[in-house]
Amino acid sequence: PSPPPPSPPPTTPPPPLPPPPSPPPPALPPPSSPLGVSVTTDASAPDGGAGRRHQRVLLDASQMTGDPASTLYDYADSISLDAQFHLVDTISGTDLNQTKIIDLCESAAASATCAIGDGATTSELKLLQLLDRNDTIRGDPLLDASEIEGNGAGSGVTVSHANKVEIVARSVAILEEGQTLDELAANVTAETEQKITQLRENTKLQGNLAFTSLVMFPPRPPPSSPPRPPPSPPPPTPPPSLPPSPPPPSPPPPSPPPPSPPPPSPPPPSPPPPSPPPPPPPPP
Repeated sequence: PSPPPPSPPPTTPPPPLPPPPSPPPPALPPPSSPLGVSVTTDASAPDGGAGRRHQRVLLDASQMTGDPASTLYDYADSISLDAQFHLVDTISGTDLNQTKIIDLCESAAASATCAIGDGATTSELKLLQLLDRNDTIRGDPLLDASEIEGNGAGSGVTVSHANKVEIVARSVAILEEGQTLDELAANVTAETEQKITQLRENTKLQGNLAFTSLVMFPPRPPPSSPPRPPPSPPPPTPPPSLPPSPPPPSPPPPSPPPPSPPPPSPPPPSPPPPSPPPPPPPPP
């Protein structure tokens, strides 16, 4: 009989899985960008209006009637002063309709941008016409009283033009670390007041300067130190190793083959054929 086949070697248990890598620590936040403050500074001479909550922002432009508005813009550019210039008309009457008056203003001057000044009521308002570089500084009202009344924008209307120009100067500065917002606003306001004084002294604008400053978009102070990143989570615990599996049982040995049967006996030999009979004797 053939020998039984050898038993297979026992199965080697798989090695334990390595723990997953720890997640990378979170990236530090970018450095704080500089914070900005926008300061709007108004320069004016009082217009004498009674009962006003605050003064209008006006300078006298009587000496500039007929001059191009580009004279003001060009000088402002030369001293890095970001400013807009508005002509001011005073409209009084009854049931003044601000929307209709603005429409009339923008129709009267090509490409004009008009607005209503602060403190407007239905009986008195300030009509502001933003001057373009190509505009001429006029000495007369932009709108007639009859035109306002005829378009249903008020009744009993009177219009006056006192050759006043409103100046709005805008400045943007950077809040440095360690500097307070009040300090920055004071520095920017002082610089803007100096530039508007230069503008008045080097053009034909007149009037005493009175400044009102408005701080816009107050930023939060910069943080003293960047926030710390959160701690990294602990690595997960690897699963316990499994015990090795027992080897499979050996297969039973094969059964021996049955004995072969003996070969069959050969058949007996055939008997010889019978002898022929003798011939008959010849006749005598």
